Amino acid sequence: MMLGLLLCQPSKHVLVVSVYSSLAFFLSKEERRVNKSYYKWYIIIAVFEVVLPFAFIAQGQKTVPSSVAAMLIGMVPVFTILFLIAFFKRKSTMPEITSILFGFAGIVFLSWPTHGFQDLFNSIQGNILLILAAMSFGVSLIILEKLNEGSSVIHMRNVLLIASAMLIPISLVFEQSFELDLERSQSIYLVILGIFHAGVVYALFNRLIRQEGALFTSFSNYIVPVIGMILGFFFLHEALSVQQLIGMGVIRCH
Repeated sequence: MMLGLLLCQPSKHVLVVSVYSSLAFFLSKEERRVNKSYYKWYIIIAVFEVVLPFAFIAQGQKTVPSSVAAMLIGMVPVFTILFLIAFFKRKSTMPEITSILFGFAGIVFLSWPTHGFQDLFNSIQGNILLILAAMSFGVSLIILEKLNEGSSVIHMRNVLLIASAMLIPISLVFEQSFELDLERSQSIYLVILGIFHAGVVYALFNRLIRQEGALFTSFSNYIVPVIGMILGFFFLHEALSVQQLIGMGVIRCH
């Protein structure tokens, strides 16, 4: 249901902005300084990393099984390298291309739909929206390379602040956001997601992109489902099928 998502997404980001702003007090004056040319990149990143993917995924997953959604979102590294080659004239090596293909093959093994091709074609519109989300993430990773100076905390604070400024009016226009009643446990989960899923991850993403580039960072999309399944096995006692073990093995080899 879009109601909860539209309100929770900007709320989570506002929380992270508050945490980042608090951390900024411990940074030097030089680290807090922002290049004026970065503000245009902040807006572009906010749109392609947060606003568009959020809308596409929230709408696409209404009609697409989670297994198919995982496969389609797993195409982020594929689109990242295609955009780098097509629009940024970057030459890619055969090991990079092979690694991407192996990683995507592992994602396919991990999340192959229960009903096979039937699930894949149940919702063409939903599939297209999720592919657009993967493309949007690819663009944002490339643009994040532009933020090559200054503090990652400051950069991500500014990006999420802009994204929240865009999402809050959307939630007020398209949904009855003020009628959302969160339980105490849901509020706690929202705080946890805000701190770790948005706060810590975005700062680490920005730092990793600086050191290794957008393409290498995009490979993290292949690691997430593996970690999720391992944690589910140990903490939630979920079963691991042979198919999933093969998928994790293929991703590990890439």
